[in-house]
Amino acid sequence: MINRTARSAFDAHIEAASNMAREHELGFEHELGWAAGLVSYAFFAGDITHEESTLMHQRIRAVRTRRIALLCCSSRREVA
Repeated sequence: MINRTARSAFDAHIEAASNMAREHELGFEHELGWAAGLVSYAFFAGDITHEESTLMHQRIRAVRTRRIALLCCSSRREVA
């Protein structure tokens, strides 16, 4: 199991990426990169299992997909 400090850092990066303003179009990717790095390190160190790693990476992908969809919607409105 990932330790409490790493888990709170992971959650903080996910939260920051989710709540980032639209003006920071690619800043969310920086936050997600940090979260992915934490997951990879925890997996490499043996702190989490493959299943836990997969679930955490799915959470990262879900945030990324939602943010990209928001970017696409906002760019469509600007073009139209």
